[in-house]
Amino acid sequence: MACTFTYATLRIFSSELSPEKITDLIGFNPTKVKAINHDSKYKHEREFNYWAFSTKNLSDSTDNVEHLEIILNNLQDKLEVMCNLHKLNCSTDIFCFWDSNGQGGPSMTVDLMNRLVSLNLNISWDIYFDDESA
Repeated sequence: MACTFTYATLRIFSSELSPEKITDLIGFNPTKVKAINHDSKYKHEREFNYWAFSTKNLSDSTDNVEHLEIILNNLQDKLEVMCNLHKLNCSTDIFCFWDSNGQGGPSMTVDLMNRLVSLNLNISWDIYFDDESA
């Protein structure tokens, strides 16, 4: 009984830089983008461009550390790029999905924590527990 499904997503939000410009700066392709839509038919317009790189379809591993390493390995040697994104008022983070059918939870190594800190990346989890009584 443990994690049944997990993935991690590097997210970059910007009110000024287009998703295409973010791709140019970061040097690898996103898995999802959404541009500011001033012609939205919905009440609330999108205020930020959204750029995301997800491990959802890159790994079947249920070890969240492996998913984080995929993202951080893509950011290897990109410290200056990440600093520039922050200087350009971009917001960056890693958002993780984690589903479990029992006890336990996501974990991180000290190395991962240091790498996140050096890139100024916050991290959060959306955690679900399967209903075992069903």
